[in-house]
Amino acid sequence: MKLIIFDFDGTLVDSRSLILESHRIVFADFRLPAPSPARSLALVGKSLDVILTELAGPAAPILEMVRAYDLLLPQLRADPVFAERPFDGVSDLLHELSHTADTVLGLATGHRSDTVSPALHALRWNEFFRTVQAADMAPSKPHPAMLLQALAATGVEAKDAIFIGDTTFDMHMAEAAQLRSIGVSWGYHQAEPLLAAGAGCVAQSVDELRTCIRLALGD
Repeated sequence: MKLIIFDFDGTLVDSRSLILESHRIVFADFRLPAPSPARSLALVGKSLDVILTELAGPAAPILEMVRAYDLLLPQLRADPVFAERPFDGVSDLLHELSHTADTVLGLATGHRSDTVSPALHALRWNEFFRTVQAADMAPSKPHPAMLLQALAATGVEAKDAIFIGDTTFDMHMAEAAQLRSIGVSWGYHQAEPLLAAGAGCVAQSVDELRTCIRLALGD
């Protein structure tokens, strides 16, 4: 059995508008200076409380801000302007891989379970993933716990699994879990840092990603 684990934001979906609008509104509500888009997007992939601590500082009311995000997120997702959008070709790839013999899919995301589940439902992706590992189930990336838990949940050994993501946090998490990793160039970190962080290859398109997956799994 082979296990392919995906990151969510920046790898499967374009969430830039949702993230930046969330930051704009919540930071304004708490009368804090809004972080720059570049700084905000550079941290995508980590857990929200970790991101907010880095952006607003440890003295900020982090727990209250997290609760504000929880209330805001469903409202923004209901607006097509801000809802996550799958990158071109990703839905077809997930469908194809989920119907491949002796292959299961997983998800490892900086979202909490209660925030990623509605997104997967809206995208009609629930059926694709055998295991979903989220920020409320393990320490923030790059800690390897989410990937180790995905292996345990599916009964797949590390040598038969790969992790696909768009940030150096993803690559470092894979390395810590002793998984091979693949980077994608359309997310939040560029190809060169991904390779330096341990990516076996960096795909420039979904077609290239198919090839990288095939090579990594030895097909």
